[in-house]
Amino acid sequence: MGMTCGLQRVSNAQIEELLEAPQNLEEEADFLDESSHDNTTYLDKAWHGIHFLLTGLAWGGEEPLCYLLVGGESLNNGDGGGWSRILRPAQIASFDEALQKISTENFRERFAPQRMIEEEIYPTIWDCDPRDNDTLSYLADYFEELKNFVHLAHENNQGLIIFIG
Repeated sequence: MGMTCGLQRVSNAQIEELLEAPQNLEEEADFLDESSHDNTTYLDKAWHGIHFLLTGLAWGGEEPLCYLLVGGESLNNGDGGGWSRILRPAQIASFDEALQKISTENFRERFAPQRMIEEEIYPTIWDCDPRDNDTLSYLADYFEELKNFVHLAHENNQGLIIFIG
């Protein structure tokens, strides 16, 4: 199964509710429910590769391009095999602005499969023969999904819950 990433657009009211009672994230059926496609997206296992191509680092990085893995406010500390964070609308605006400056072509040019293997970027599949497994297109497709989803959240003055687990 492995570690996958899901994102959900949320209102300011939902953000405040979750920060007051983070346990509601697990109890609330609407949060991170893949059947609610209007407000969610799924990045599969591409999350770490996307983060690396945006920041040049396995972990961390400068804001706002690090926001997929770093930043915002934590909703848990990894209990239950995953972790989740909230990004507020102002952070989403910055993230969107930064993402919109990166074309798919530029994103693809950042691909460094050998370095990604050395840095143990999950899941360590990046040096596969493209005829067998086109990992670059896999990342680029999910990058476009992330870029469009963050833009939609920005247009609607929404925040995001990011869950990796």
